[in-house]
Amino acid sequence: MKTFLICHRGALGDFILTWPAIHCLRKILPDYLFKGIGRTEYMRLAINLGLLDSFINMDSSKLLDLFNGKAIPPEIDHPSGAVLWLSSGQDVVNLLKKYASLPVVSIAPFPAERMHVAVYHCQSMQCHFPINIPKNLSDCFLPRTKKGNYALIHPGSGSPAKNYSPQFYLNLADELQCFGYKKVGFILGPAEKEIMGGDFSGEWIEQPKNLEELADLLKNASIYIGNDSGVSHLSGILGIPTITFYKSTDPEVWGTLGRKVAHIKDSNEKSALNKVLKLLSSEKWTNKSRNLEGKVKSFSFKARKS
Repeated sequence: MKTFLICHRGALGDFILTWPAIHCLRKILPDYLFKGIGRTEYMRLAINLGLLDSFINMDSSKLLDLFNGKAIPPEIDHPSGAVLWLSSGQDVVNLLKKYASLPVVSIAPFPAERMHVAVYHCQSMQCHFPINIPKNLSDCFLPRTKKGNYALIHPGSGSPAKNYSPQFYLNLADELQCFGYKKVGFILGPAEKEIMGGDFSGEWIEQPKNLEELADLLKNASIYIGNDSGVSHLSGILGIPTITFYKSTDPEVWGTLGRKVAHIKDSNEKSALNKVLKLLSSEKWTNKSRNLEGKVKSFSFKARKS
């Protein structure tokens, strides 16, 4: 059967922001098997969500000649086309083009100008393939069908600069309980557990062993709140009501996608907490979806008066 190659070797959040573009591409190529190259956990997650059909681990020695532009390994065969998110992938493009009947393109992982990364990927894809980009990028994914029964907070991220203090998240958990979320848990990765685990002693802590466990945990949540991280991007895409903090990053570029998401940009903890409380009390959060014309909307609320 005809195959199409997708290569992405970056972080989880960066990979997730390519998913709307991959989804749009699959819609116009229904008779092709999509083969991925990337990190094993990320590729398996993409397969579970119907974005890919198979994959090769990006660290496989079988791929050395491919990335050097020398030879195509038998495991890839001769794909009909390819999209490669590589900083310098022209040698690979030139090699694959020799056998391809569809475009073979290399897309820079990040846009050169200030725009949302997912929109950038879709527009870059549209330059080479006749894809239709939906007005709401979150419409690329099925709506959530199950009802959650707990709240989740992820106090970590890939950079300490994105995080507030542990006490902030503990205060947030208390406020969530006041809003009727009786069961509130904290997601901690191995590094976060080591650094800040003691701060959450006595709390409900979840440490998913892999992305599959993390996705299952998120799917059963009634709300998720976290920092700008891959976990937050995954929560939004899965359809979980998601609130993401942007302490040091820009939601206009990195905003989480989702049918019900909110972005809070604030470096001040007290102000950020007040914005969450106002958001949870508002009809905007209760009834309104986000993302018009492929753009991510940021919520900006004034802090409550003390």
